[in-house]
Amino acid sequence: MELKPVTLEHGEKYGKLTVLAKVKVPGRGPAYRCACDCGFQKFYARASHLMNGKVKSCVRCRDAQTF
Repeated sequence: MELKPVTLEHGEKYGKLTVLAKVKVPGRGPAYRCACDCGFQKFYARASHLMNGKVKSCVRCRDAQTF
């Protein structure tokens, strides 16, 4: 079975993250630049991590939840 590449659309929402654009991150391959509800704009995540719920918010929000 052949897997098709996933393409997310601008404005799609995953947890607290909103997809802004598809980008190529050096050394990591394709990812999506996202904006978090807290206002942090430069968060990058893979499509699969957004879709399966592995990533739901930016690092700042995750760090704030651990304290």
